[in-house]
Amino acid sequence: MKKAIKISLGALLLGSLFLASCAKQDDPSNNPSTGDPREKFHGNWHVSENSKDFGASTYNCTISDSSDASHILIAYLYNFNKKVYASPSGSNFTIPSQIIEGTSISANNCVLSNANQINMTYFVRTTTTHYDTITAVLTK
Repeated sequence: MKKAIKISLGALLLGSLFLASCAKQDDPSNNPSTGDPREKFHGNWHVSENSKDFGASTYNCTISDSSDASHILIAYLYNFNKKVYASPSGSNFTIPSQIIEGTSISANNCVLSNANQINMTYFVRTTTTHYDTITAVLTK
């Protein structure tokens, strides 16, 4: 009887080890991270900004990929109805000078401080000789 119990326990132990070795491994194709450096900026963001010309305001914006693999698109920045393109590098991005709705916009230092916050300062030319300076915090 003792021998039968030992054999049964041994078979049970071997069976457990066999099943544990067959556990499903993480499939890299199911990993949501694609390795795309733009990915960390993606999403819907709440913007709290302070404009030197217009004071404090809040609104929402969206950051997504551009068809150009080296840029991201920021929708509704400065409450524009157009998208601004930006160039990411690591945890930073810049907004090269571009004309949106007849107005020039640019930024040199936009920083993803953590997965849920971007700090940025950008400039919008409001007249031929004047730029509005805007500091903004984007949060998810």
